[in-house]
Formats: sequence, C-alpha cells, structure tokens
Amino acid sequence: MIKLLKFYPLLIFVMLASCTPSPQYFKYNNIVIPVEERIIPETAPLNVPLSIYAYASAPDGCWSNIHFIFEETDEKAYDLVALADYESKGACPEVLVTGDTVLTFTPVRPGNHIITIWKTSTTFDLDTIKVGEAMTEK
Repeated sequence: MIKLLKFYPLLIFVMLASCTPSPQYFKYNNIVIPVEERIIPETAPLNVPLSIYAYASAPDGCWSNIHFIFEETDEKAYDLVALADYESKGACPEVLVTGDTVLTFTPVRPGNHIITIWKTSTTFDLDTIKVGEAMTEK
C-alpha cells in the first residue's frame, strides 16, 4: 500500500498537467491579404515608367512581413497581390500591422492594360489603365 501512495503525487501531477490547455501554435507563410487602398492611373503613355501605390493591413500582431507582388500574367494583364506571414502561439497582440509600396513598371504595348487586385486567394477587383502612344495631359 505504501508503494501505491508514492505514485499518487505523480498521478496528480500528470492529471493537472493534462488539464492545462497549452496554446496552439500556428504558422503560415505568404497568406493573401486584401489590398485595401491603391492608386492606379486611368491613362498612361507608352514606354514611360508608371507608378502604382498599394496599401494593405492585417488585424493583429500575429501578422508580419507584409509584402507585395506585381507580375505580368499576359501581354496586357497583371496581378497585384499583398502577402503576409501569420504566426500564433496563443493570444495575438492588439496592434494593426500595415504595409505599403510604390510599384513601377513600363507599359510597352498600347491598349487597355488590366490589373487584377487580389482581396483573397479567390476574390479580386479589376482596374484598367488605358495606354496610348501619344497620351497628353489637359
């Protein structure tokens, strides 16, 4: 019976340790977050560098490394996406994480250039830039 009493403290410790929930750990890289603000010109001259402004934010401090990708997907089609990393060990700090950028590219073909601005990995907005050979300011 005395030998059995020696195991009671160990049994109680194991029971208490298993009752204490440990925070779950999550880590994800390059998650699509919404491009919330953008400044994209309606018109642009041909063969002249063009700047696009983009801004994105994430709701709490578990998010980090907000960065933007702008790539040509077809002759006059482009994707603009904001990506961020997410890492949580439990509660996330209540702080807004933001990022912005100015992207520059030079349109080399006249006509309508379509930019797909990603909100999630499945939803997006479209924006159009009319590129002409002799665009003039009024």
